[in-house]
Amino acid sequence: MKPRLLVLAAAAAVALGWTGVAHAGYAVSPSSGSTTNSRPVFTVYLEPQEQLSAEVYVAADTQMGSYFFPTHLLGSCSPNTPTGVQFTFSCQPTLYSTTSFSSSLPPGTYYWWLTFYHHDPSSYISTLEISGPLVFTVPAPTPPANAGLVSPANAAVVGTTPTLTVHAPAGSALHIYASASSAQLSDGSPAGVAAFSCDITTSTDGEYPCQNTDVYALTPGSTYYWWAVIDVADAGWIYGPYTFTVQPPQTGGGGGGGGGGGGGGGVRTHSVTDAPYLPSAARYTGKSIKDTRLSSAAYALTKFVGAPKSIAVACWSDTDWPTVSGDSGDGFYSLLGFYTALMPHWVELSPDVCRAMETLIHHRPTYANRFTANAVETLTHEMMHAIGITRQAYGSLAEPMAECFGMQLSIILAVDLGVPYKYADSLAKYNLINYQTRPPSYRNTANCRENGAWDLFKGRDSPPWHTYRP
Repeated sequence: MKPRLLVLAAAAAVALGWTGVAHAGYAVSPSSGSTTNSRPVFTVYLEPQEQLSAEVYVAADTQMGSYFFPTHLLGSCSPNTPTGVQFTFSCQPTLYSTTSFSSSLPPGTYYWWLTFYHHDPSSYISTLEISGPLVFTVPAPTPPANAGLVSPANAAVVGTTPTLTVHAPAGSALHIYASASSAQLSDGSPAGVAAFSCDITTSTDGEYPCQNTDVYALTPGSTYYWWAVIDVADAGWIYGPYTFTVQPPQTGGGGGGGGGGGGGGGVRTHSVTDAPYLPSAARYTGKSIKDTRLSSAAYALTKFVGAPKSIAVACWSDTDWPTVSGDSGDGFYSLLGFYTALMPHWVELSPDVCRAMETLIHHRPTYANRFTANAVETLTHEMMHAIGITRQAYGSLAEPMAECFGMQLSIILAVDLGVPYKYADSLAKYNLINYQTRPPSYRNTANCRENGAWDLFKGRDSPPWHTYRP
């Protein structure tokens, strides 16, 4: 017995208003030829005995295989949600297999149909029925009117705490980003470190400001990119990027007291508060810099642990380091690197650590060693302080906790810096050797062990005790 096509029957039933009469099920909406949004809800009419077997199929064309299963299936769902109208039910596919798995359909033309088993009282056999296929269209989204970047103007010169203003429509999710690079991920967020950003849910159509409140987040004299992502209904729109340049610090000759003299001679060394004024560079050559490569990896690490925070890493010169490190009372690690609440978005690294990092990244030895392992773990240790593991919060446990977490996360940071996985795993093993050389106040073997209280990867092989499997 062949299943019956019910499209004409469904149309007649709707035209005559037979919504209260029991008859074979049929597809209701979206009606054939209609336009929908990218996440349509499918509504059907079903008799009680048909509900358990009903299924909605969405496809790219009308081709069907056996049992009316789509040849090119995109998604499906079971219509079992009551709509409030007698005998009508709805459903919505969770995912569509279009160019990628997504909960929404890209613009285009699609087909859908309903299948179910129907029992005719005059027969002992239930028959497989189909209603459809019906065609519907998902139109290309249109950008919101009047949306866009307002100020500062493209290529403007600003202070260290600029306000970025965007015009956005009501009911949208607005994301504003400022970054040293224009590179973006697929969702429009920065591919590297965000100098600062804002997330805003708009209530009305209008202009929305995003102000940088951290005077150390931007480097005077440097140029940044800024843009906005506006998510409206079923689509997201990226506006920009524009650029702005942070006004460089004012310089001039120094006059002495009394009769006035010329500026002082000699070479001036820096202090830790000079970090925001350092030039940015991706490689350390011995001069004091803001290391952009290490900064990017540090920011990625904060996202990995679920505490995203923009962090800049300063690599100091041999001349500057004695003065810089003298500002910190960080004990053992003050010789290698430190974090201070005075500079909440900075980690300071010694010349020895930065040289070891350069060796690891650009002149990697054939075999891992304790020195490069120590350099990576120094940065991860100080990053733990930067995200909140401080003496103020944890007292005497801050240092051993930061050391334990830093050891476990060094493999993550090393891989992000481009170190091959097996090599990074070897570096992690050396952390256990280096751990025995730390001062007693930096070690806590009761908590810092695999499956211990401070194990970040409980229930699985954890670095540095075992090979980590991401």
